Amino acid sequence: MTKKPEEPQQPTLYTPAEVANFFRVDPKTVTRWARTGTLNPVTLPSGHRRYHASEIHRLLQVGNTPDPDTRPAADGAAIPPPSNPRANAILNAVIRDYFDGDPVALIKAVRDGLH
Repeated sequence: MTKKPEEPQQPTLYTPAEVANFFRVDPKTVTRWARTGTLNPVTLPSGHRRYHASEIHRLLQVGNTPDPDTRPAADGAAIPPPSNPRANAILNAVIRDYFDGDPVALIKAVRDGLH
């Protein structure tokens, strides 16, 4: 019996809406991140953008991994040092776009949202 050659596995791709849902931002923010180079989209022949699942999951993991070098901020919140340039760019974009460039406002919003 002849073995059939395995077909190459297609990578999982997410739509801008799915990526926006993961990061809890507006889909237009995901489009802006793609335009500024924060995310690397795949452009389909139709012109629609898709994002590699591996890249998105890696960026999401950066925020969920405990870091032994995390240092407390002046107000007691933990601020991890930047460990991934792309994740850092996304965080900076969120701070710039939603918190008028004030990282302390982001920390307070996250802290207040958890209580």
